[in-house]
Amino acid sequence: MQVRRVVTGHDESGRSVFLSDGLAPRHTDFQDIPGHGMVQVWCSGTEADPTLVRSSLIPEPGESSLLMVSFPPDAVMAAPLNPERALGELIDALPGLFQCFEPDQPGMHRTPTVDYGILLEGELWLELDDGQEKLLRSGDVIIQNATRHAWRNRSQQVAKVVFFMVGRPAD
Repeated sequence: MQVRRVVTGHDESGRSVFLSDGLAPRHTDFQDIPGHGMVQVWCSGTEADPTLVRSSLIPEPGESSLLMVSFPPDAVMAAPLNPERALGELIDALPGLFQCFEPDQPGMHRTPTVDYGILLEGELWLELDDGQEKLLRSGDVIIQNATRHAWRNRSQQVAKVVFFMVGRPAD
């Protein structure tokens, strides 16, 4: 998954300038899960490009992270081409986030963030505790308040979502 990213900033005299225009460098297309990918478009930090630091995708309290994720159909997610290699890819590409997933409940996770999600393409089911579900379609917006959840793609098409994550203090 690749995303063109245009970044603005200031020159030495304080005038607005374009700092970069190109593909966001922190992106992954998961080789063993066709259609699954992620891009960290930006995150708060002091570096010229904070996404180049391979730190946690989960922002600290008061910080933020902008991710784009493509979700293939559940049938594809459940049957990686090479499960061991797929697991390694996920661990490497999703630091901090991967550790939030529950090993005994596939897909279920909880992050210490407030997430603003916008479904760009396709449709997804959002599953909460006790099996509560809502269908989301292209253009829908979800606000996740650090709740335990899973994303389910029961369609035959890849779904694409933008998540703006804001770190919040642990409960």
